[in-house]
Amino acid sequence: MTFLMALLGSSAGVAIVTALFQIWATMRQGELQIIQNQLSGLYGPLYYFTCLNKALFDLYGDYHKAYDKEFKETNIARESMETFKREATALLDEANSYINSEVMQNNGKIVELLEKNWDLIDSDDVEMFSRFQIDMARIKRSEGQTFGTAFSLKEHLGNVSFMRPNLIERVEVKWGLKRKRMEQLTKGTKIFCRTRG
Repeated sequence: MTFLMALLGSSAGVAIVTALFQIWATMRQGELQIIQNQLSGLYGPLYYFTCLNKALFDLYGDYHKAYDKEFKETNIARESMETFKREATALLDEANSYINSEVMQNNGKIVELLEKNWDLIDSDDVEMFSRFQIDMARIKRSEGQTFGTAFSLKEHLGNVSFMRPNLIERVEVKWGLKRKRMEQLTKGTKIFCRTRG
């Protein structure tokens, strides 16, 4: 009798452990699928475009450093002043063209990504991504137009940015966390530890 009870008890125990393991494996597979979808559909492309924009912002900064070195506080003879101004303007126009062309094109792709894949956005990123989209709407609305709103009044609306540094940092952090968690889920390490993001 004791043998039969032990046999039934161990069978029930094994069944319970097996069922719990299957539940855990299913949850883990579901989390892995969500993270893979987020990486391929949103956070991976976002990371690419934000890295590209960051490199373009750095290039823009290099142009301004060159401008400061070559044209700021330089004593120029009167007869050379017109050529000097033309060269300085050309340098700044070239720097601005990277922002107005490449960065704006990348930002358009980012807005499209956010709109198409809104269901993949982590809830703690919604506010930051919304702010980015509002900035893009404000920039597009003001391109080549002159409004009657005084500059001092526009300052009350808050500043506008092509891409805020905290957005670049946030996307980089989220991309890294998601890749790390995906590796954990596929390798089987830290199986009972969920990471945010």
